Amino acid sequence: MEIAEAIKKRRTFHKFSKTRVPKDVIERSILAANYAPCHRRTFPWRFTSLGMNKRELLCKLQLSLNFGERSIDEFNLKKIRDKFLNPSNLLVASQIFTDNQVQKLEDYAACACAIQNLSLSLVGDGVGYKWSTGKITADPKTYQIAEIDSSEEEIIGFIWIGYGTELSSITRPILKTIYRERN
Repeated sequence: MEIAEAIKKRRTFHKFSKTRVPKDVIERSILAANYAPCHRRTFPWRFTSLGMNKRELLCKLQLSLNFGERSIDEFNLKKIRDKFLNPSNLLVASQIFTDNQVQKLEDYAACACAIQNLSLSLVGDGVGYKWSTGKITADPKTYQIAEIDSSEEEIIGFIWIGYGTELSSITRPILKTIYRERN
């Protein structure tokens, strides 16, 4: 697939089938991520793949965060279980810590570029993804489940990977609203 076509086809998926994405497709997307631009060559991104046992634990954590001790209706239980367990893969994206605030900002931009490269590689292979954040990504229990040292890395999101069943309905802005020429 041409890069311009992959960029145009890249969309966020919210629902995934249970069909497994081949391991070589995931590895190819990680390799593509590693070609992201990276000021000062810090390569601050890390991707941690979580298997089903870890994802079950995250699902329970999400249910706890959303509902606490209240009972959970069947609709919400299924929705959250599908979110955590249906996608073929779940990567936890994290960023290496630095005390230098300018570098931290540059590193976050590099991480975002790495995730974009990863997503374009997946699109090229006909695979969908979603980069999500939220309360769960900052919860100390998530760091424990993912076995990520919170003193060394900060979780910047989950990357859900799989064959999508439903696309996001995002409308793209027209060119004149995002591009300006000044003489």
